[in-house]
Amino acid sequence: HTRGARGAGRRFTMASTSAAATVRADLIRWCERVESRDRREAPPTPTLWNREKIGKDVALARELHLAGGAVRKRVTHAPSPSGDAVAVNPGHAWEVWFHVVAYAVRPDAVDAPREEGETGADEMDARVPSRARLILSTRADVGGGCGAPHRLILDDRSDGERESSNTAEAAGTTRRERRRPLPSRDAETDAQTSPPSSATTNAAVYPGQLCVRGLALALASTSIGERCVVRVRPTYAYLHPRARPCPRGVDVEDDIWLDVESVRASGDATRIRIDATRTRADGAGGRTRDEDGDLATAPVVHKTVTREGEGWESPRPPFEIVLELVGRACAMEPNEEGPNASVFAPRTRVRCVSGDGTLPAPLSAAVDTMRVGERCVVWCEPGAYLEDVVVCDRRVPAAGVAAGVEFELALESMVHVRDLFGDGIVFKRREKEGAGEFPADCPVHDCACRAHFSVRVRPSVGFSGFSDDDDPVFDTRNATGEPLEFTLGCGTLPEALETSFRLAVPGEVSRVTLNDARHPRHGYVGEDQPGAAAVFAALAKFTGKETVALEFVAELVSFDRPVNWHRASLSAMLDEARKLKDEGNELLAGGKLALARSKYEKTVRNLEGLRGLDPAEHEAVYDLRRKTTLNLAAALQRSGEHAAAIARLEKLLDEDPDDAKALWRRSVSFLATHEHARARSDLSRCAEIDPSTAEEVRAQLRRVEQREIEGVARERAVAERALG
Repeated sequence: HTRGARGAGRRFTMASTSAAATVRADLIRWCERVESRDRREAPPTPTLWNREKIGKDVALARELHLAGGAVRKRVTHAPSPSGDAVAVNPGHAWEVWFHVVAYAVRPDAVDAPREEGETGADEMDARVPSRARLILSTRADVGGGCGAPHRLILDDRSDGERESSNTAEAAGTTRRERRRPLPSRDAETDAQTSPPSSATTNAAVYPGQLCVRGLALALASTSIGERCVVRVRPTYAYLHPRARPCPRGVDVEDDIWLDVESVRASGDATRIRIDATRTRADGAGGRTRDEDGDLATAPVVHKTVTREGEGWESPRPPFEIVLELVGRACAMEPNEEGPNASVFAPRTRVRCVSGDGTLPAPLSAAVDTMRVGERCVVWCEPGAYLEDVVVCDRRVPAAGVAAGVEFELALESMVHVRDLFGDGIVFKRREKEGAGEFPADCPVHDCACRAHFSVRVRPSVGFSGFSDDDDPVFDTRNATGEPLEFTLGCGTLPEALETSFRLAVPGEVSRVTLNDARHPRHGYVGEDQPGAAAVFAALAKFTGKETVALEFVAELVSFDRPVNWHRASLSAMLDEARKLKDEGNELLAGGKLALARSKYEKTVRNLEGLRGLDPAEHEAVYDLRRKTTLNLAAALQRSGEHAAAIARLEKLLDEDPDDAKALWRRSVSFLATHEHARARSDLSRCAEIDPSTAEEVRAQLRRVEQREIEGVARERAVAERALG
């Protein structure tokens, strides 16, 4: 009987253990399903039109106040005042340098009693719960930290928010990041029984992952030199909508305890936004994945300008740039002369193309915000992405990976290189600066220009460059010696060359490369264009399968500035409009329908933008706009775009329903689109308004009837063939 009772008890114990394991597994699966659900959007907050306008600094203080018990701060060391010195608190958009020692605490262990005789190794350990787990330390005297302070810009979106290109929405999903795997019972027990000071820092955790929203709010109210303890609840830590993914070993529902010491603050730094579409998967800021397969966030990059540059334009792909840089690994706390750091990339002059991958993505993004002559210091936050960063054939050392790196940059020069149409076919490289500001002093609008250009023909592949003995196949200086005078928008020059002149200032010399000499749009399209005969003769020497390029050397000598439609008199604007309309008429007569349409559309758009006219002026503007619109409809009809022509004419008929010429033009488009009844209606109305067109209307009506009969016959034939 006793043996049977013991056996039953043993079986009951085994069954209880198995049931507990099943319940735990079910709980873990349920948690994972809940975390993978779509995040609910917060209800919109109504904004009153007369609400009180507050500053950014006040908004941070108010957010800290509203956080309540979710963000608790306790000062452990306050800087001693000296003389009339006043404590400095960082404000909105200030860069704060700080040391942090971070602990994670389970919610059920926050208020756990301390064991008898338990003491901490320093002031922080005496104030955190006994079962806290050390996550990371930047202090060299706690947890073996790197000793370099971290940096954070106190703006509304810098504290852990993902870049717009790295958000879950950009990846095609709105799901939350999955919860980190829960530790086993043994691991949890070991973590709870181990004192905080005996924990070791996880090598995969970096300070940037601890920059939760609660930390930013606490730093905004921390004076320079002050040290405090901050407890952050999950709602202002990793359950915050703008939080970064949890570091390894931390659960999203853990409380975060932080020992924070503010070291330095400055209002000169700005954060650089990294566009992931222009980076490469080289570990330097592209869309990479961490060890758990989650999408990694873009690294945080700060830029501090030490000397302002000149002009307003910054590099962008594919500009050619020359810069000087020095790379340092942050190693210790800053002193009066700046941070002590070890140089891993000595002073080097770098020549590259913006966005070509020569510079790592964080550095390239910072360079693209500089101006010529500017000097700045760029700080890249520590992280595993730095392990793959190579600058001037030098890799970032381990100290830089753990503490971050700084680069001193000086942009010496940049050469404007533009992909004119964004298709990789035509590139314009500025060879000589002109007189004027871009684009205010460029002939962007249609006007008369005077220019010189030469053209050479070369293979697109395997070409090493022209020599001094290579003569161009055509040069305007050899032809007449005088600059070529032409009007933009009339198709006088190839589109590639004409567009390059639109983006040049007087006196500028540029090299324009057309990688496909036979391109039907950007290249030579007619024998009447200057240099076309010589170019076609040179192209005939190449086989049809070989890709040939054209290289132009273009110089804009001068141009006639067009009328300013915002400041000129009405008579001057009307003269300019008539000039554009006449140019369109010549192009229409010559069969250049696309160019004529462009001229007409520009004229109509300019005239429609005129406001504040008296009746006489309005009548003059309307008469010119009506004539131009009718010509535009004719160009659209000859191009087969009858729907667009009908839309233009209907807009005209809305203003004057008795416009006989507009009715006639619309009837032509109705006939072309097989709307015979509407075509008859417009023709009948046209004859009523203008009896002089009666004979032409009768002839057109007979044509409509004949077209309708032919259409019915075609439909009958198609039906008979389909039905056998």
